[in-house]
Amino acid sequence: MKLRQVIEIQKVLGNKIPVDMFTDMRYYSESREEWLDIMELDVIHAIRIIRKFIRGDYDEQSTQWKRIWKGNARGRKTW
Repeated sequence: MKLRQVIEIQKVLGNKIPVDMFTDMRYYSESREEWLDIMELDVIHAIRIIRKFIRGDYDEQSTQWKRIWKGNARGRKTW
């Protein structure tokens, strides 16, 4: 199930959805070497990404981090 589907289910259940859930949010997939809309991520994949960052299982010198710090594909800074 995609994150977008989870949000839609929450709306149907009557839960209020924060406005920032509908803004353009992208994640750089190092395996695909492209930017992906996080709402199109599978829930399991999204959890793995979150766990990776919480545990610190990343190399700050990796390609992914260099691209994130320089800005995403639309020219905006990610952080």
